[in-house]
Amino acid sequence: MDTSRLARQVDAYIRWRKDILQQLMRYRGWLVANRLQSAEMDERLKIAFEMLKEDRIILAFVGEFSRGKTELINALFFAHFGTRVLPSGGGRTTMCPTELFFDPENDKSYIRLLPIETRLGSSGLSSFRKIPDNWVYVPIDQNNPEMMKKAFSEVASVKRVNREDAAAMGFQVNILEPVEDDSDKVYIPAWRHAMISFRHPLLEQGLTIIDTPGLNALGCEPELTFSLLPEAHAILLLLSASTGVSGTDLEIWNRHIRDLNLQENTGVYAVLNKVDSIWDELEADAYNRQIIREMQSQCARLLSIAPDEIITVSAKEGLLAQIDGNEERLAQSNLPALEKLLSNDVIRRKELMVKNRVVKDILTMLHGSRKMILRRKESLLEQQHILQGDVQNHVSQLSSLSDQSKAEQAFYHKKLILLKSSRKAINREGSAMLSHVDKEKLEQYRKTAGQALSASWTVVGMNNAMDSFFDSIRSDMVAFSESKNGVQKLIAEVYANYESEQGLAPIDYPRFDSKTYIVKLDDLRNKSGSFRRNLKKMLTEQKSTSKRFFTTIATEISNIYLRLRIDGITWLNDVLLPIFQNAQQQKKMLDEQVLKLRAISSDGNDAKGKIDQINQTLADINAQLKQADDILNMLRKPAPVDIVKLKPKKPPTLNAFDNKARF
Repeated sequence: MDTSRLARQVDAYIRWRKDILQQLMRYRGWLVANRLQSAEMDERLKIAFEMLKEDRIILAFVGEFSRGKTELINALFFAHFGTRVLPSGGGRTTMCPTELFFDPENDKSYIRLLPIETRLGSSGLSSFRKIPDNWVYVPIDQNNPEMMKKAFSEVASVKRVNREDAAAMGFQVNILEPVEDDSDKVYIPAWRHAMISFRHPLLEQGLTIIDTPGLNALGCEPELTFSLLPEAHAILLLLSASTGVSGTDLEIWNRHIRDLNLQENTGVYAVLNKVDSIWDELEADAYNRQIIREMQSQCARLLSIAPDEIITVSAKEGLLAQIDGNEERLAQSNLPALEKLLSNDVIRRKELMVKNRVVKDILTMLHGSRKMILRRKESLLEQQHILQGDVQNHVSQLSSLSDQSKAEQAFYHKKLILLKSSRKAINREGSAMLSHVDKEKLEQYRKTAGQALSASWTVVGMNNAMDSFFDSIRSDMVAFSESKNGVQKLIAEVYANYESEQGLAPIDYPRFDSKTYIVKLDDLRNKSGSFRRNLKKMLTEQKSTSKRFFTTIATEISNIYLRLRIDGITWLNDVLLPIFQNAQQQKKMLDEQVLKLRAISSDGNDAKGKIDQINQTLADINAQLKQADDILNMLRKPAPVDIVKLKPKKPPTLNAFDNKARF
């Protein structure tokens, strides 16, 4: 069967992104060919290159055990293998959070497994990612399907431990499966985290898939909630049609997913899986569809969303239909509708991010460069007009044009000196702005908070220490924002003066919205509240979990603080580039023009030869303008997203499922 729609759409997006990269390379070559490049422009293009090369699409599948997350991943991405690549049979399959990706630095596929015992310490996942020796390495042979399945099954491994040890590792013992012949022991996952580097066309091009095994994992690994999930471009909460929204499903939604729906770069979906389990072949189709609609409404009411936002699907039916090549059965599974929704929404969000973070800036640069070439063309046309006129007036007119060009050349030379002075003034004000978010201050805040946490392992003491940390960071960020307003006012004056002297339309200069970082900090504080309210239980049973929680929160706070500083530095470095680019390119063009006019004026008798030379140069310039226009059009080309309604108005129609599809 043909590759799934989602896979095709992701592949099309990746090709579009490569096209953008190709146009950036063309633009850089175009700048060099037209002698318009500069160190500042090269740096901006380099940043754009890196952003596009490191771009990833992250899909996260979240839900309790036995909701069909792994089966859905198999159906969406691995059906072409003709078997279940990831273990998704009965019972608890994916026992630890799992990331599927491609490691370009390692030619061979592998699984890296972090032992569950590492939870006894306070270190977060990010620390262990940097230490390969702490992981168990399992090679994968993709040419041997049976060996490959055996390797993947290791992710589902469990071990038997005492209830006290399970509690010390952060597990809620009351929901763990007891050992049949020893009531003092329970089953826990053998691994804390799994990282699977797998050779798959989409993974090789930047797709990352995250599979999380329920509330226990999310609660015990704060990084999943505060770092990994917020980075995802699509989050699917898997529900089971046979159970609806359970208490733990609702807790996962409220604590870990619901607020992420407000992020511009994240799409959140509720997927009602296993609808084949409630379809009764002995009843009429209309009756079965009504049962499914009622289940949708019930789930929607509990999640506080609209019924048509609950997507019904049978991952098992979709997988088997693709393996069998049965199009009718595939349509009945409703998997194509989910693929269509995901592919369109995810690609739309990714396109928006790339355009806002990369393409918009490059288009501004390209428009400025193109204007410089147009100025060259206008100058040549003026020279051509003079040479085609009365020979007696050639020398005087060319001399007059040369004097005008020299005057303009001197003007831009002076303007560049004044702009450098303006940059120094902005940098002085910028240094004062950056002093509010200083790395040494951050380290002192963290040290103080750490000492307070160590000195008082009580609910009140921990909360006070964390509140003080939040308050100190927020105070610095507010001071930064207020100082930034003063810097931005100075920048606006520099642009206004330049535009007035040049008689130019307003130039769009980079703004810096520092308030978004304060909003992120406040969101993090609010999100951490649900964890902090449960501190009493954490302190009595799960000290290692509470320590990891505070370590994770402190790291996330620090990341926001440092990101504000880094982005502030970048903004200060770039904010005058549009007018610097304009002035530098104008001066460079005038330098060339003065030399050419001098050469033309030196021999006023050879007008025809000079006209021929100008015509050749004009032809070259027209070709360069055509190339610039082509780059502009290619950069404006939208990502390959079909125009569809992202949320269907009617519940999907499901026909009777094939009895043969049942296991």
